[in-house]
Amino acid sequence: MMSDAVVTAVKILQERALRSDDTYELDRIERALDELLRTPGNPAPAQHRVRSALGHAYEAIERRKAIAPQTEFTDHGQEPGYVEFGFQEIEMLAWISGEPELKEPDRALLIDLALGQDAEMIAERDGLPVVRIRERISRCRRQARQLRSKLDLAA
Repeated sequence: MMSDAVVTAVKILQERALRSDDTYELDRIERALDELLRTPGNPAPAQHRVRSALGHAYEAIERRKAIAPQTEFTDHGQEPGYVEFGFQEIEMLAWISGEPELKEPDRALLIDLALGQDAEMIAERDGLPVVRIRERISRCRRQARQLRSKLDLAA
């Protein structure tokens, strides 16, 4: 059975929680309420119980911080985590293969570039001057950037 002091302390903490919008404070109040409900028969005065429970909650949160320190993530447009090796290349190849506005010769050239070939290798394979291949690469990349920017704006 809960003592009157614990009932009063729980009411005080619940009212305090309703007024708060700070997540740290709400976490602290929640831990304090848990402590009050674990020891319902303590006859100490309500204000003393509230201060004591909040103090113990503070200590528990500080211990948690020491075990798992919090870090702030910088927002660089991507979520933190593991990026699988080759993911960007596969994503780029999928976009190139599925983009309806790319012409087939441009698509083939962009796929070759995404697979790691350079202008000299492509020129040698196709029997064309390197300067001509570099011009084609420049045009294809410009067109691809424009198409991707349209896609990014639509998203």
